[in-house]
Amino acid sequence: MIGKLAFLISEGLRSLWRARLPALGSILTITLTLTLFGGAYLIFGNFDRATRRLQSQYRIDVFFKPILTNGEAFQKYQLLTAVEGISSTEFISKERAASIFKREFGEDVVTVLGTNPLPAGAIVLVARGHRTARRINRIADDIATIDGVTDVAYRGELVRILERYIRIAVYGGLILGIVALLGAIFLVSNTIKLSIYAKRDTIDTLHLLGATRSFVRLPFLIEGVLQGIIGSLLAVGAILGMLDVMNYILEHFVLYRLIRPAFLALFLGTMGLLLGLIGSSRGVGRFINS
Repeated sequence: MIGKLAFLISEGLRSLWRARLPALGSILTITLTLTLFGGAYLIFGNFDRATRRLQSQYRIDVFFKPILTNGEAFQKYQLLTAVEGISSTEFISKERAASIFKREFGEDVVTVLGTNPLPAGAIVLVARGHRTARRINRIADDIATIDGVTDVAYRGELVRILERYIRIAVYGGLILGIVALLGAIFLVSNTIKLSIYAKRDTIDTLHLLGATRSFVRLPFLIEGVLQGIIGSLLAVGAILGMLDVMNYILEHFVLYRLIRPAFLALFLGTMGLLLGLIGSSRGVGRFINS
């Protein structure tokens, strides 16, 4: 059994070497395909992480009527807990609003105007599952219906921009990946066909000697799998290299570092193996059916 397996693997390696130029094209196409998928996975994972990090700082600023005292405004503030989609709230008294004004603009509003006209307010953080443009709009509308609230401010446009770019990244990467995927399967299939054509006399001899169809097909399937594995190894190397370069640039300019998604090598290795197996099965199936 071990001897038969060793023979089949050696035949697969020999077939790969004999058709090395077509096989090289298949391997490079698989590498390109997996690099696209892996790169999209890497970028999307980090883009999603960055947007969630930014979204975690999202807040809705609530302003109460200036005529309300701190005590009256706090009573209105307590009604915020009934609004669905809010993770936490913070009350901003008139005095704290004045100190924030001074920190931001360098002027003491009481010194300038002789009184503090700033209203009390609140900072509202949106819960994780509600950080979309539609849901934040709904939360803001619910807050605005509370008696005593005069204004609700939030960065809704930024949410919409983030959502739009995430969609573009996902759909664009998916389309490019599918096109490259089909190209890889086609090239692997053609490489296997060339290998079968080059060994057609040997295949006929094996059939005459009573070899089973599975025994004849297996070396070609192994050849395709080897192409997929080599392509996936090259893709992993390319992605890790790009990751290092991008981190080097980012750390020098924006103090941000990309992370490598978990199971990246396993994901690409599995995809490469499946690509090689599907492509070789397609090539073998049309030429060795008996």
